[in-house]
Amino acid sequence: MNKKHLLLLVVILGIFSCKKSDRDDDKSTNTSADVAFATNVTYDVFKTIYQAANSTQGIVTAAYVDSISVFGCDTITKDTTSNPKWMQIKFNTDCTSSSIIRNGKLYVAFNGHFNTPGTTANLTIYDFSYNGYRVYDGSIAFKYEGLTDSFPTYTVTFSNLKIINSFSQKIVYSGSHKLQIIQGQNTQTITDDLFSISGANSGRVFKGNGFTSQITTNLNLSGNCNWIESGVVTVKPDNNPTRTLDFGSGCDNKISVKVYDINHELELP
Repeated sequence: MNKKHLLLLVVILGIFSCKKSDRDDDKSTNTSADVAFATNVTYDVFKTIYQAANSTQGIVTAAYVDSISVFGCDTITKDTTSNPKWMQIKFNTDCTSSSIIRNGKLYVAFNGHFNTPGTTANLTIYDFSYNGYRVYDGSIAFKYEGLTDSFPTYTVTFSNLKIINSFSQKIVYSGSHKLQIIQGQNTQTITDDLFSISGANSGRVFKGNGFTSQITTNLNLSGNCNWIESGVVTVKPDNNPTRTLDFGSGCDNKISVKVYDINHELELP
């Protein structure tokens, strides 16, 4: 083979290898860990909005208090006379609460009172970050469906929500969940609340792999815990067998991922 042909072969191989970008074959746990992380981040956002809305007069029909802050290092502003109503949470630089560092703004528009059945809250994110991971673009909608089996119930819809890491890799997260408040709904604080979550997701993870996922055992999330405490999700990376993601049974960042009958113990960032 002469030098020209060899050079041409090298160039062609380089082009095809670039097409794969930074994707990996995900023979192990990457996709499942990223799905777990994205789910934790999005429900941190939900809990923040839920807590702010229920302590802001005019956003709900009868707030327990009329607060100007969720964590003491942020500011809640609102307009309850406009249509739609809106509420904004603006975080001070590196606003820290329970070891979570938040920055940026969360802006929510409501087409009614947040605790009135049929009301939808549409979230717009302004350069929000969670422990250094920037959440941008896409949207989250929270629709209050009323009581189901006596539990307050929300439909949560994620549309191409993007999370970016320090390497400029992105998670794209879409899906639909049902969230129920199964404990603590009649008290003034979020700390005794317990949320139960079901549903499915799809998207792409940090390494570029596409995925679909299905919650098979409801996720449980406490109001006073940073992490999803229990629940099981099946995760199907594109072109790979299904994995089983288990959130365990305690308030910590530990998960397990079962691949080819082997369990891998992991910690989320």
